[in-house]
Amino acid sequence: MADLKISQLPAATTPLAGTEVLPIVQSGTTKQVAVNDLTAGKAVSATSLSATTVTATTVNGTTFDTNIAAAGVTLAGTTLAADGTDTNISLTLTPKGSGVVTTAASYNDAAGKLRAIPQSGSAKTTSYTLATTDVGEFIELGASGAIVVPDATFSAGDAVVIFNNTSSAATLTLSITTAYLGGTDADKATLSLATRGVCTILFISGTVCVVSGNVT
Repeated sequence: MADLKISQLPAATTPLAGTEVLPIVQSGTTKQVAVNDLTAGKAVSATSLSATTVTATTVNGTTFDTNIAAAGVTLAGTTLAADGTDTNISLTLTPKGSGVVTTAASYNDAAGKLRAIPQSGSAKTTSYTLATTDVGEFIELGASGAIVVPDATFSAGDAVVIFNNTSSAATLTLSITTAYLGGTDADKATLSLATRGVCTILFISGTVCVVSGNVT
């Protein structure tokens, strides 16, 4: 194919294998270089990068070993998102040394602002059994509302806040194996939450909890 213009050459099969050879001029001499070696050892700058799989690759000192297609990790503007084909995708931000993750705005999760205590659903006007979806939230009791604390449901460190927004006391039925009133050493089967009273139920384990607040 001598004396052909580049535009007259047949198109290469893509994706390239990386072993294809290109001519370059180096120090005034025409030499050859494999496609794989064009950027070897050199920093590469790009305004857009699309990759299917990045495995054991270091970028700015950070090693990635994940299937980008499955995780669907994208950075668009100020949003880092994982929206791939994997069922569960976790994103971890790990500061170096004593560094911290800082934001000028508020942190939010599925329940709302992390420094706030969001309400779990609407006011309860019948007997309501606590669920793990209530963890980190507060439950409002309306007229005729009551609370049941189940056994073997929660984990150590889980906590739920109860607010009795009525003009009469509300009953907490403690079906959990062991329930203590804060500051006492006796297992309680029931407790009474005062009118307009607030209490916190802290789970020490799935079978032990401590209730503190406006309860007797």
